[in-house]
Amino acid sequence: MNLQQTLQQTDLPRLAACAAHRHVASQAGRETLDTFLRYVCELEPVLPDETEILIPGSWYDAGEKHLTADLYRTADLEKTRKDWKPERFYSQDELAAMEPDTRKALFNSLSQNSPQALDYTPAPWAETLAAEVRMLDSFTLEERLDFLAAAVLEMAYYGFTPNDHARNVERLEAAVRELDKTKITDFWEIESTTEKTDMETDPDEWIDSILQLQDTVRMLQVLF
Repeated sequence: MNLQQTLQQTDLPRLAACAAHRHVASQAGRETLDTFLRYVCELEPVLPDETEILIPGSWYDAGEKHLTADLYRTADLEKTRKDWKPERFYSQDELAAMEPDTRKALFNSLSQNSPQALDYTPAPWAETLAAEVRMLDSFTLEERLDFLAAAVLEMAYYGFTPNDHARNVERLEAAVRELDKTKITDFWEIESTTEKTDMETDPDEWIDSILQLQDTVRMLQVLF
């Protein structure tokens, strides 16, 4: 079932309420999201050049897990499923007790074999709606809504109307073209080369990233 079909079978007002709760920073209310959902449910899905699939992912904040909706090329996931087989999974406490070099090596091992998620925030909504959706049968209603809300908010990141979305995507692309043309390096890019990243100075960053990667492995093992 593709994303549009999944949305059409979902309680849209309830999904809009869930998404509005997640999207506090945008000031987008439930009515705005409900209107957006009803609009995309009427679009004609358009298959992209390569088959894509949307699966639940995760991110961690201070050890607390949150669901995301990650888009991948189906071929990439099929390959990853065969090659990405960690020897074991580690708990948060086990990761915290590791030596920094051991933890870093584990992260590098997991990330080297991880599939590359697609950025679908600027993508045409019709293409994203054509993506296949897979989620765990064991998901509760709240988890299903949270996962779909994450997908909806990625789609609407640049606006909740076609004109707003197209205008903001064009602004972003124009800014990228300008940077490429001028070859100007921002001061923060220069400074960052001499500073350690958060992951190098904060063990929680390493731990959260490893937990997130392990969650993706588990999800693939169940869904494929």
